[in-house]
Amino acid sequence: MTDQRLRELFHDLAETLPEGVSGAGELWRRGARDRALGRRRTAVAAAAGAAVVTVLVVVGVAVSREPAERDVTVYPSVTPASTAALGPVMDTAPPPGGEAGLPVLASALPRRWADVPVVAGVAGPVLALAQYGDGRIYMVKSGGRIPLEVKLEGVAPLRPNSLSADGTLAAFPQRDEVVVVDLVIGRARSFPVPGSNVEVLWRGERILVGQRGADYVLDLATGQARRQSQRGMAGVAGYRDLWLGSTRDGGWTVVQEDGSEVELDIQDITGEGGEPAGRLGWQRDELVAVTRHDPAEGADVVVVADSATGRVIRTLLLPWGDPPATRCGEGGCAVRGWLSRDTVIVESGNRLLGWNIKTGALSRVADLSEGVAAYSLRNG
Repeated sequence: MTDQRLRELFHDLAETLPEGVSGAGELWRRGARDRALGRRRTAVAAAAGAAVVTVLVVVGVAVSREPAERDVTVYPSVTPASTAALGPVMDTAPPPGGEAGLPVLASALPRRWADVPVVAGVAGPVLALAQYGDGRIYMVKSGGRIPLEVKLEGVAPLRPNSLSADGTLAAFPQRDEVVVVDLVIGRARSFPVPGSNVEVLWRGERILVGQRGADYVLDLATGQARRQSQRGMAGVAGYRDLWLGSTRDGGWTVVQEDGSEVELDIQDITGEGGEPAGRLGWQRDELVAVTRHDPAEGADVVVVADSATGRVIRTLLLPWGDPPATRCGEGGCAVRGWLSRDTVIVESGNRLLGWNIKTGALSRVADLSEGVAAYSLRNG
């Protein structure tokens, strides 16, 4: 379309409008006046010379954005501590005696497990499995705990990872077998896995079965158990096949089922050597949360890292207090799952803490009574 044709169309449109309806001419005239005024103001500003320029530079510095804080203390709220660190944000929990002052984080889990009543049945999803002092295993729901009617051998058949991520299945390691219970219909099934089975770890519809001399992956669809070549590594709970191995220089390596490895960049964060507390990591999407027992620091260090790149996202320091090693004992303050996409559950003595990896905030989630011998949480 030519410029002449555009002018003709504009003229025709203007002829159709009643007089006074269109303010285009007036707006154009106002714009001309404003543009002229702007030019005069620019000239005045330029005439002010270097003095005004200096003021503008100073103002620009005053309102510039500060660099991000890296080291923070998280109780009772996030408090900046240092801007020197260039690595991941490092949060610090209060000493064991200071946990009672942390805010309570509302969740579906019972606040005080000693107060959960025994009921014959109640609606709702299974939030956890718990083995109380009477030796029985219970399904814990929001309205109470229900005895799990299944015959099991051993003193502590309930493991930290017995409950599946969706809370519908439970797995129990037994001698030469793994017992899997459908918690919805209450049916138990035994799968043969020869040997002394001591650990179970859910991998979607498969279970990583740990023994003292070997690891197996049990496929529930086929009932077949396949021995794994990886050994001496810690498992990662979730839907992907991941293992955590220790490197010679004190780091960790994420090993995937296809043989690929990603080294987590944590050597300068958690000291040298050692396995994750509880020999376990917890996966959420691409993130893995693990805890290292660090005697050199007198603390446990929770690390959240990207399993695909090895980049550490955030860390949490849990001081042991005085005397040392009284916070969580020799096993360390293990990660017990994810309460949500942003919140990691960390065991601290007889208490579950929620650590928000976005804000660094630390909260109390639940108090475990001394009568709870073992438990397994549903992954949020």
